[in-house]
Amino acid sequence: MQATASTPERDTDSLKRRITYLMLFRLVLISLVLGSTFLIGYLSDVDLQTQSAYIQLGIIAFTYLLTIVYALIINRVTRLLQFAYSQLAMDLVIATLLVHVTGGAQSAYSFFYPVTIIGAATVRYRRGAVISALLAVGLYVGVAMLGWTEILPTPSGQRILPYDLVALELARSLGLNIAAFGAVGFLAVNLGGQLQRTSASLASERTAAADLYARHEDIVRCLSSGLITVDQEDRVLTMNEAARELLAISGSFRAGDDLADLAPELAKALDPLASRQSIRRGEVYLTGPAGRDMVVGVSISPLTDHLDQVHGRIINFQDLSELKAMETQVRQAERLATIGTVAAGVAHELRNPLASISGSIELLRNDPKDPADREALMGIVTREVGRLDTLIAELLDYTNPRPRELVRFDLTELASETLKVFSQDSQFQGVTVRISKSSDTRPLEVVADPAKLRQVLWNLLRNAAEAARTGGGHVVVELARSQDQALIDVVDDGPGIPDDAVGRVFDPFFTTRSGGTGLGLAIVRNIVTEHGGGIDVDTELGKGTTFSVRIPIGGLAAHDPAEGTEGIVGA
Repeated sequence: MQATASTPERDTDSLKRRITYLMLFRLVLISLVLGSTFLIGYLSDVDLQTQSAYIQLGIIAFTYLLTIVYALIINRVTRLLQFAYSQLAMDLVIATLLVHVTGGAQSAYSFFYPVTIIGAATVRYRRGAVISALLAVGLYVGVAMLGWTEILPTPSGQRILPYDLVALELARSLGLNIAAFGAVGFLAVNLGGQLQRTSASLASERTAAADLYARHEDIVRCLSSGLITVDQEDRVLTMNEAARELLAISGSFRAGDDLADLAPELAKALDPLASRQSIRRGEVYLTGPAGRDMVVGVSISPLTDHLDQVHGRIINFQDLSELKAMETQVRQAERLATIGTVAAGVAHELRNPLASISGSIELLRNDPKDPADREALMGIVTREVGRLDTLIAELLDYTNPRPRELVRFDLTELASETLKVFSQDSQFQGVTVRISKSSDTRPLEVVADPAKLRQVLWNLLRNAAEAARTGGGHVVVELARSQDQALIDVVDDGPGIPDDAVGRVFDPFFTTRSGGTGLGLAIVRNIVTEHGGGIDVDTELGKGTTFSVRIPIGGLAAHDPAEGTEGIVGA
């Protein structure tokens, strides 16, 4: 993490800044005093060649000189606190001298004391205000009494003499000024307290902000993925180290450089992705370090401020080459595992029909005399050959599906036609099959392969009718629309599927009914996945089963059938 300024360093900078403001204020105030002195002298025709005038001008000149010295040495001073106290003390001394040479308790320059008290409050907060107020009262009373008692000599030419006051007037003047000093001191103490709390809060906020900034810098620097922020003209604002390594950018870059100049391949690849508002993620191909080709996953999001105003884009990208290679290896391993599963299933499914055919042929070879026996044996051969033909057809559909032929059609009409044909099947004469439509009167049009969806519906109907035949004898096909998807629910009131079999119903060669190949639902899932949809099963023992199919209504993205199937040869 980056080092942040320590608290003592920040306190030193704050104190130095306040001392600088104090010196600047003193310079302005003395300039006003000097200017007013000459202006009053000019307007009232006062002789400025007296000892008193010389002393006043000397005090002002000395204050100027002292302030200049302060300004010259402030950056060399190591003990700023003592430096601040010395300035405040000198201000009180200068105010005391001005008060004495301008009339003591009657002096108009007694306002220098409250000004010094306020200055002490801004520099040293409450403590400075209390100390300055006490010293101001003591110095003012002391110089007024010493001047009134003529212990301190008065310079020649002084127009207002400290001892011209009677005791009552002296007491009144002292009382008013002491009260004023006390009031100013009280307000200055409050002001100093508020300034101290504000300064502490500001220091705490600065510390938190500095730590947060350092933590943010560390997080961005340590990210393994590339992170780039650009403005609305694609000028680079920030770029982390990972982005520079992935893009093979050597040397430093300047904020404001065009992204197309720093990373032309990335900028060119982002154009089509950035133009699509609904999809902000994608994969692009770039040339990485040492000329290595790599697949990069890119995510683009808007760069907004606290008012949710967009000021640019955030580009986050990561090298997916190794991940893609691993996915390819995993997919190959899965296909090899599927080959083993399919081979075992095919061997099992072929063994029984072949055994029946072999036995029947062996009996026919012995030339049975009874024609009925010969007819029965030939029927077995024909039936088992048909069974093998069905198995081979379904196996080909599963392992080597034909490409989709996408057209726009009304799914409701397709479902009605399929149900009309299915209801004529003599195997399911005792099962009632009907269609249920939603209240939405709009055509349920989809962009899909009608032949493949008809196959999906047929397989689901066949399974549902088989189950309903041993249950309530009812099958319902429910059609509905949900946003951008068409929903097909095939509901039966059969015995349901056991819990241990629910997770395997889509596995190839898994079946719970005799005579089934176990490929129907596997083919259904492949077709649905190929169309970018999904299929779920919900079952309850003794009440029935529902297969729910979701198919995108239109605008299908390209889909690699090999990624959505578990087929093998040619998949």
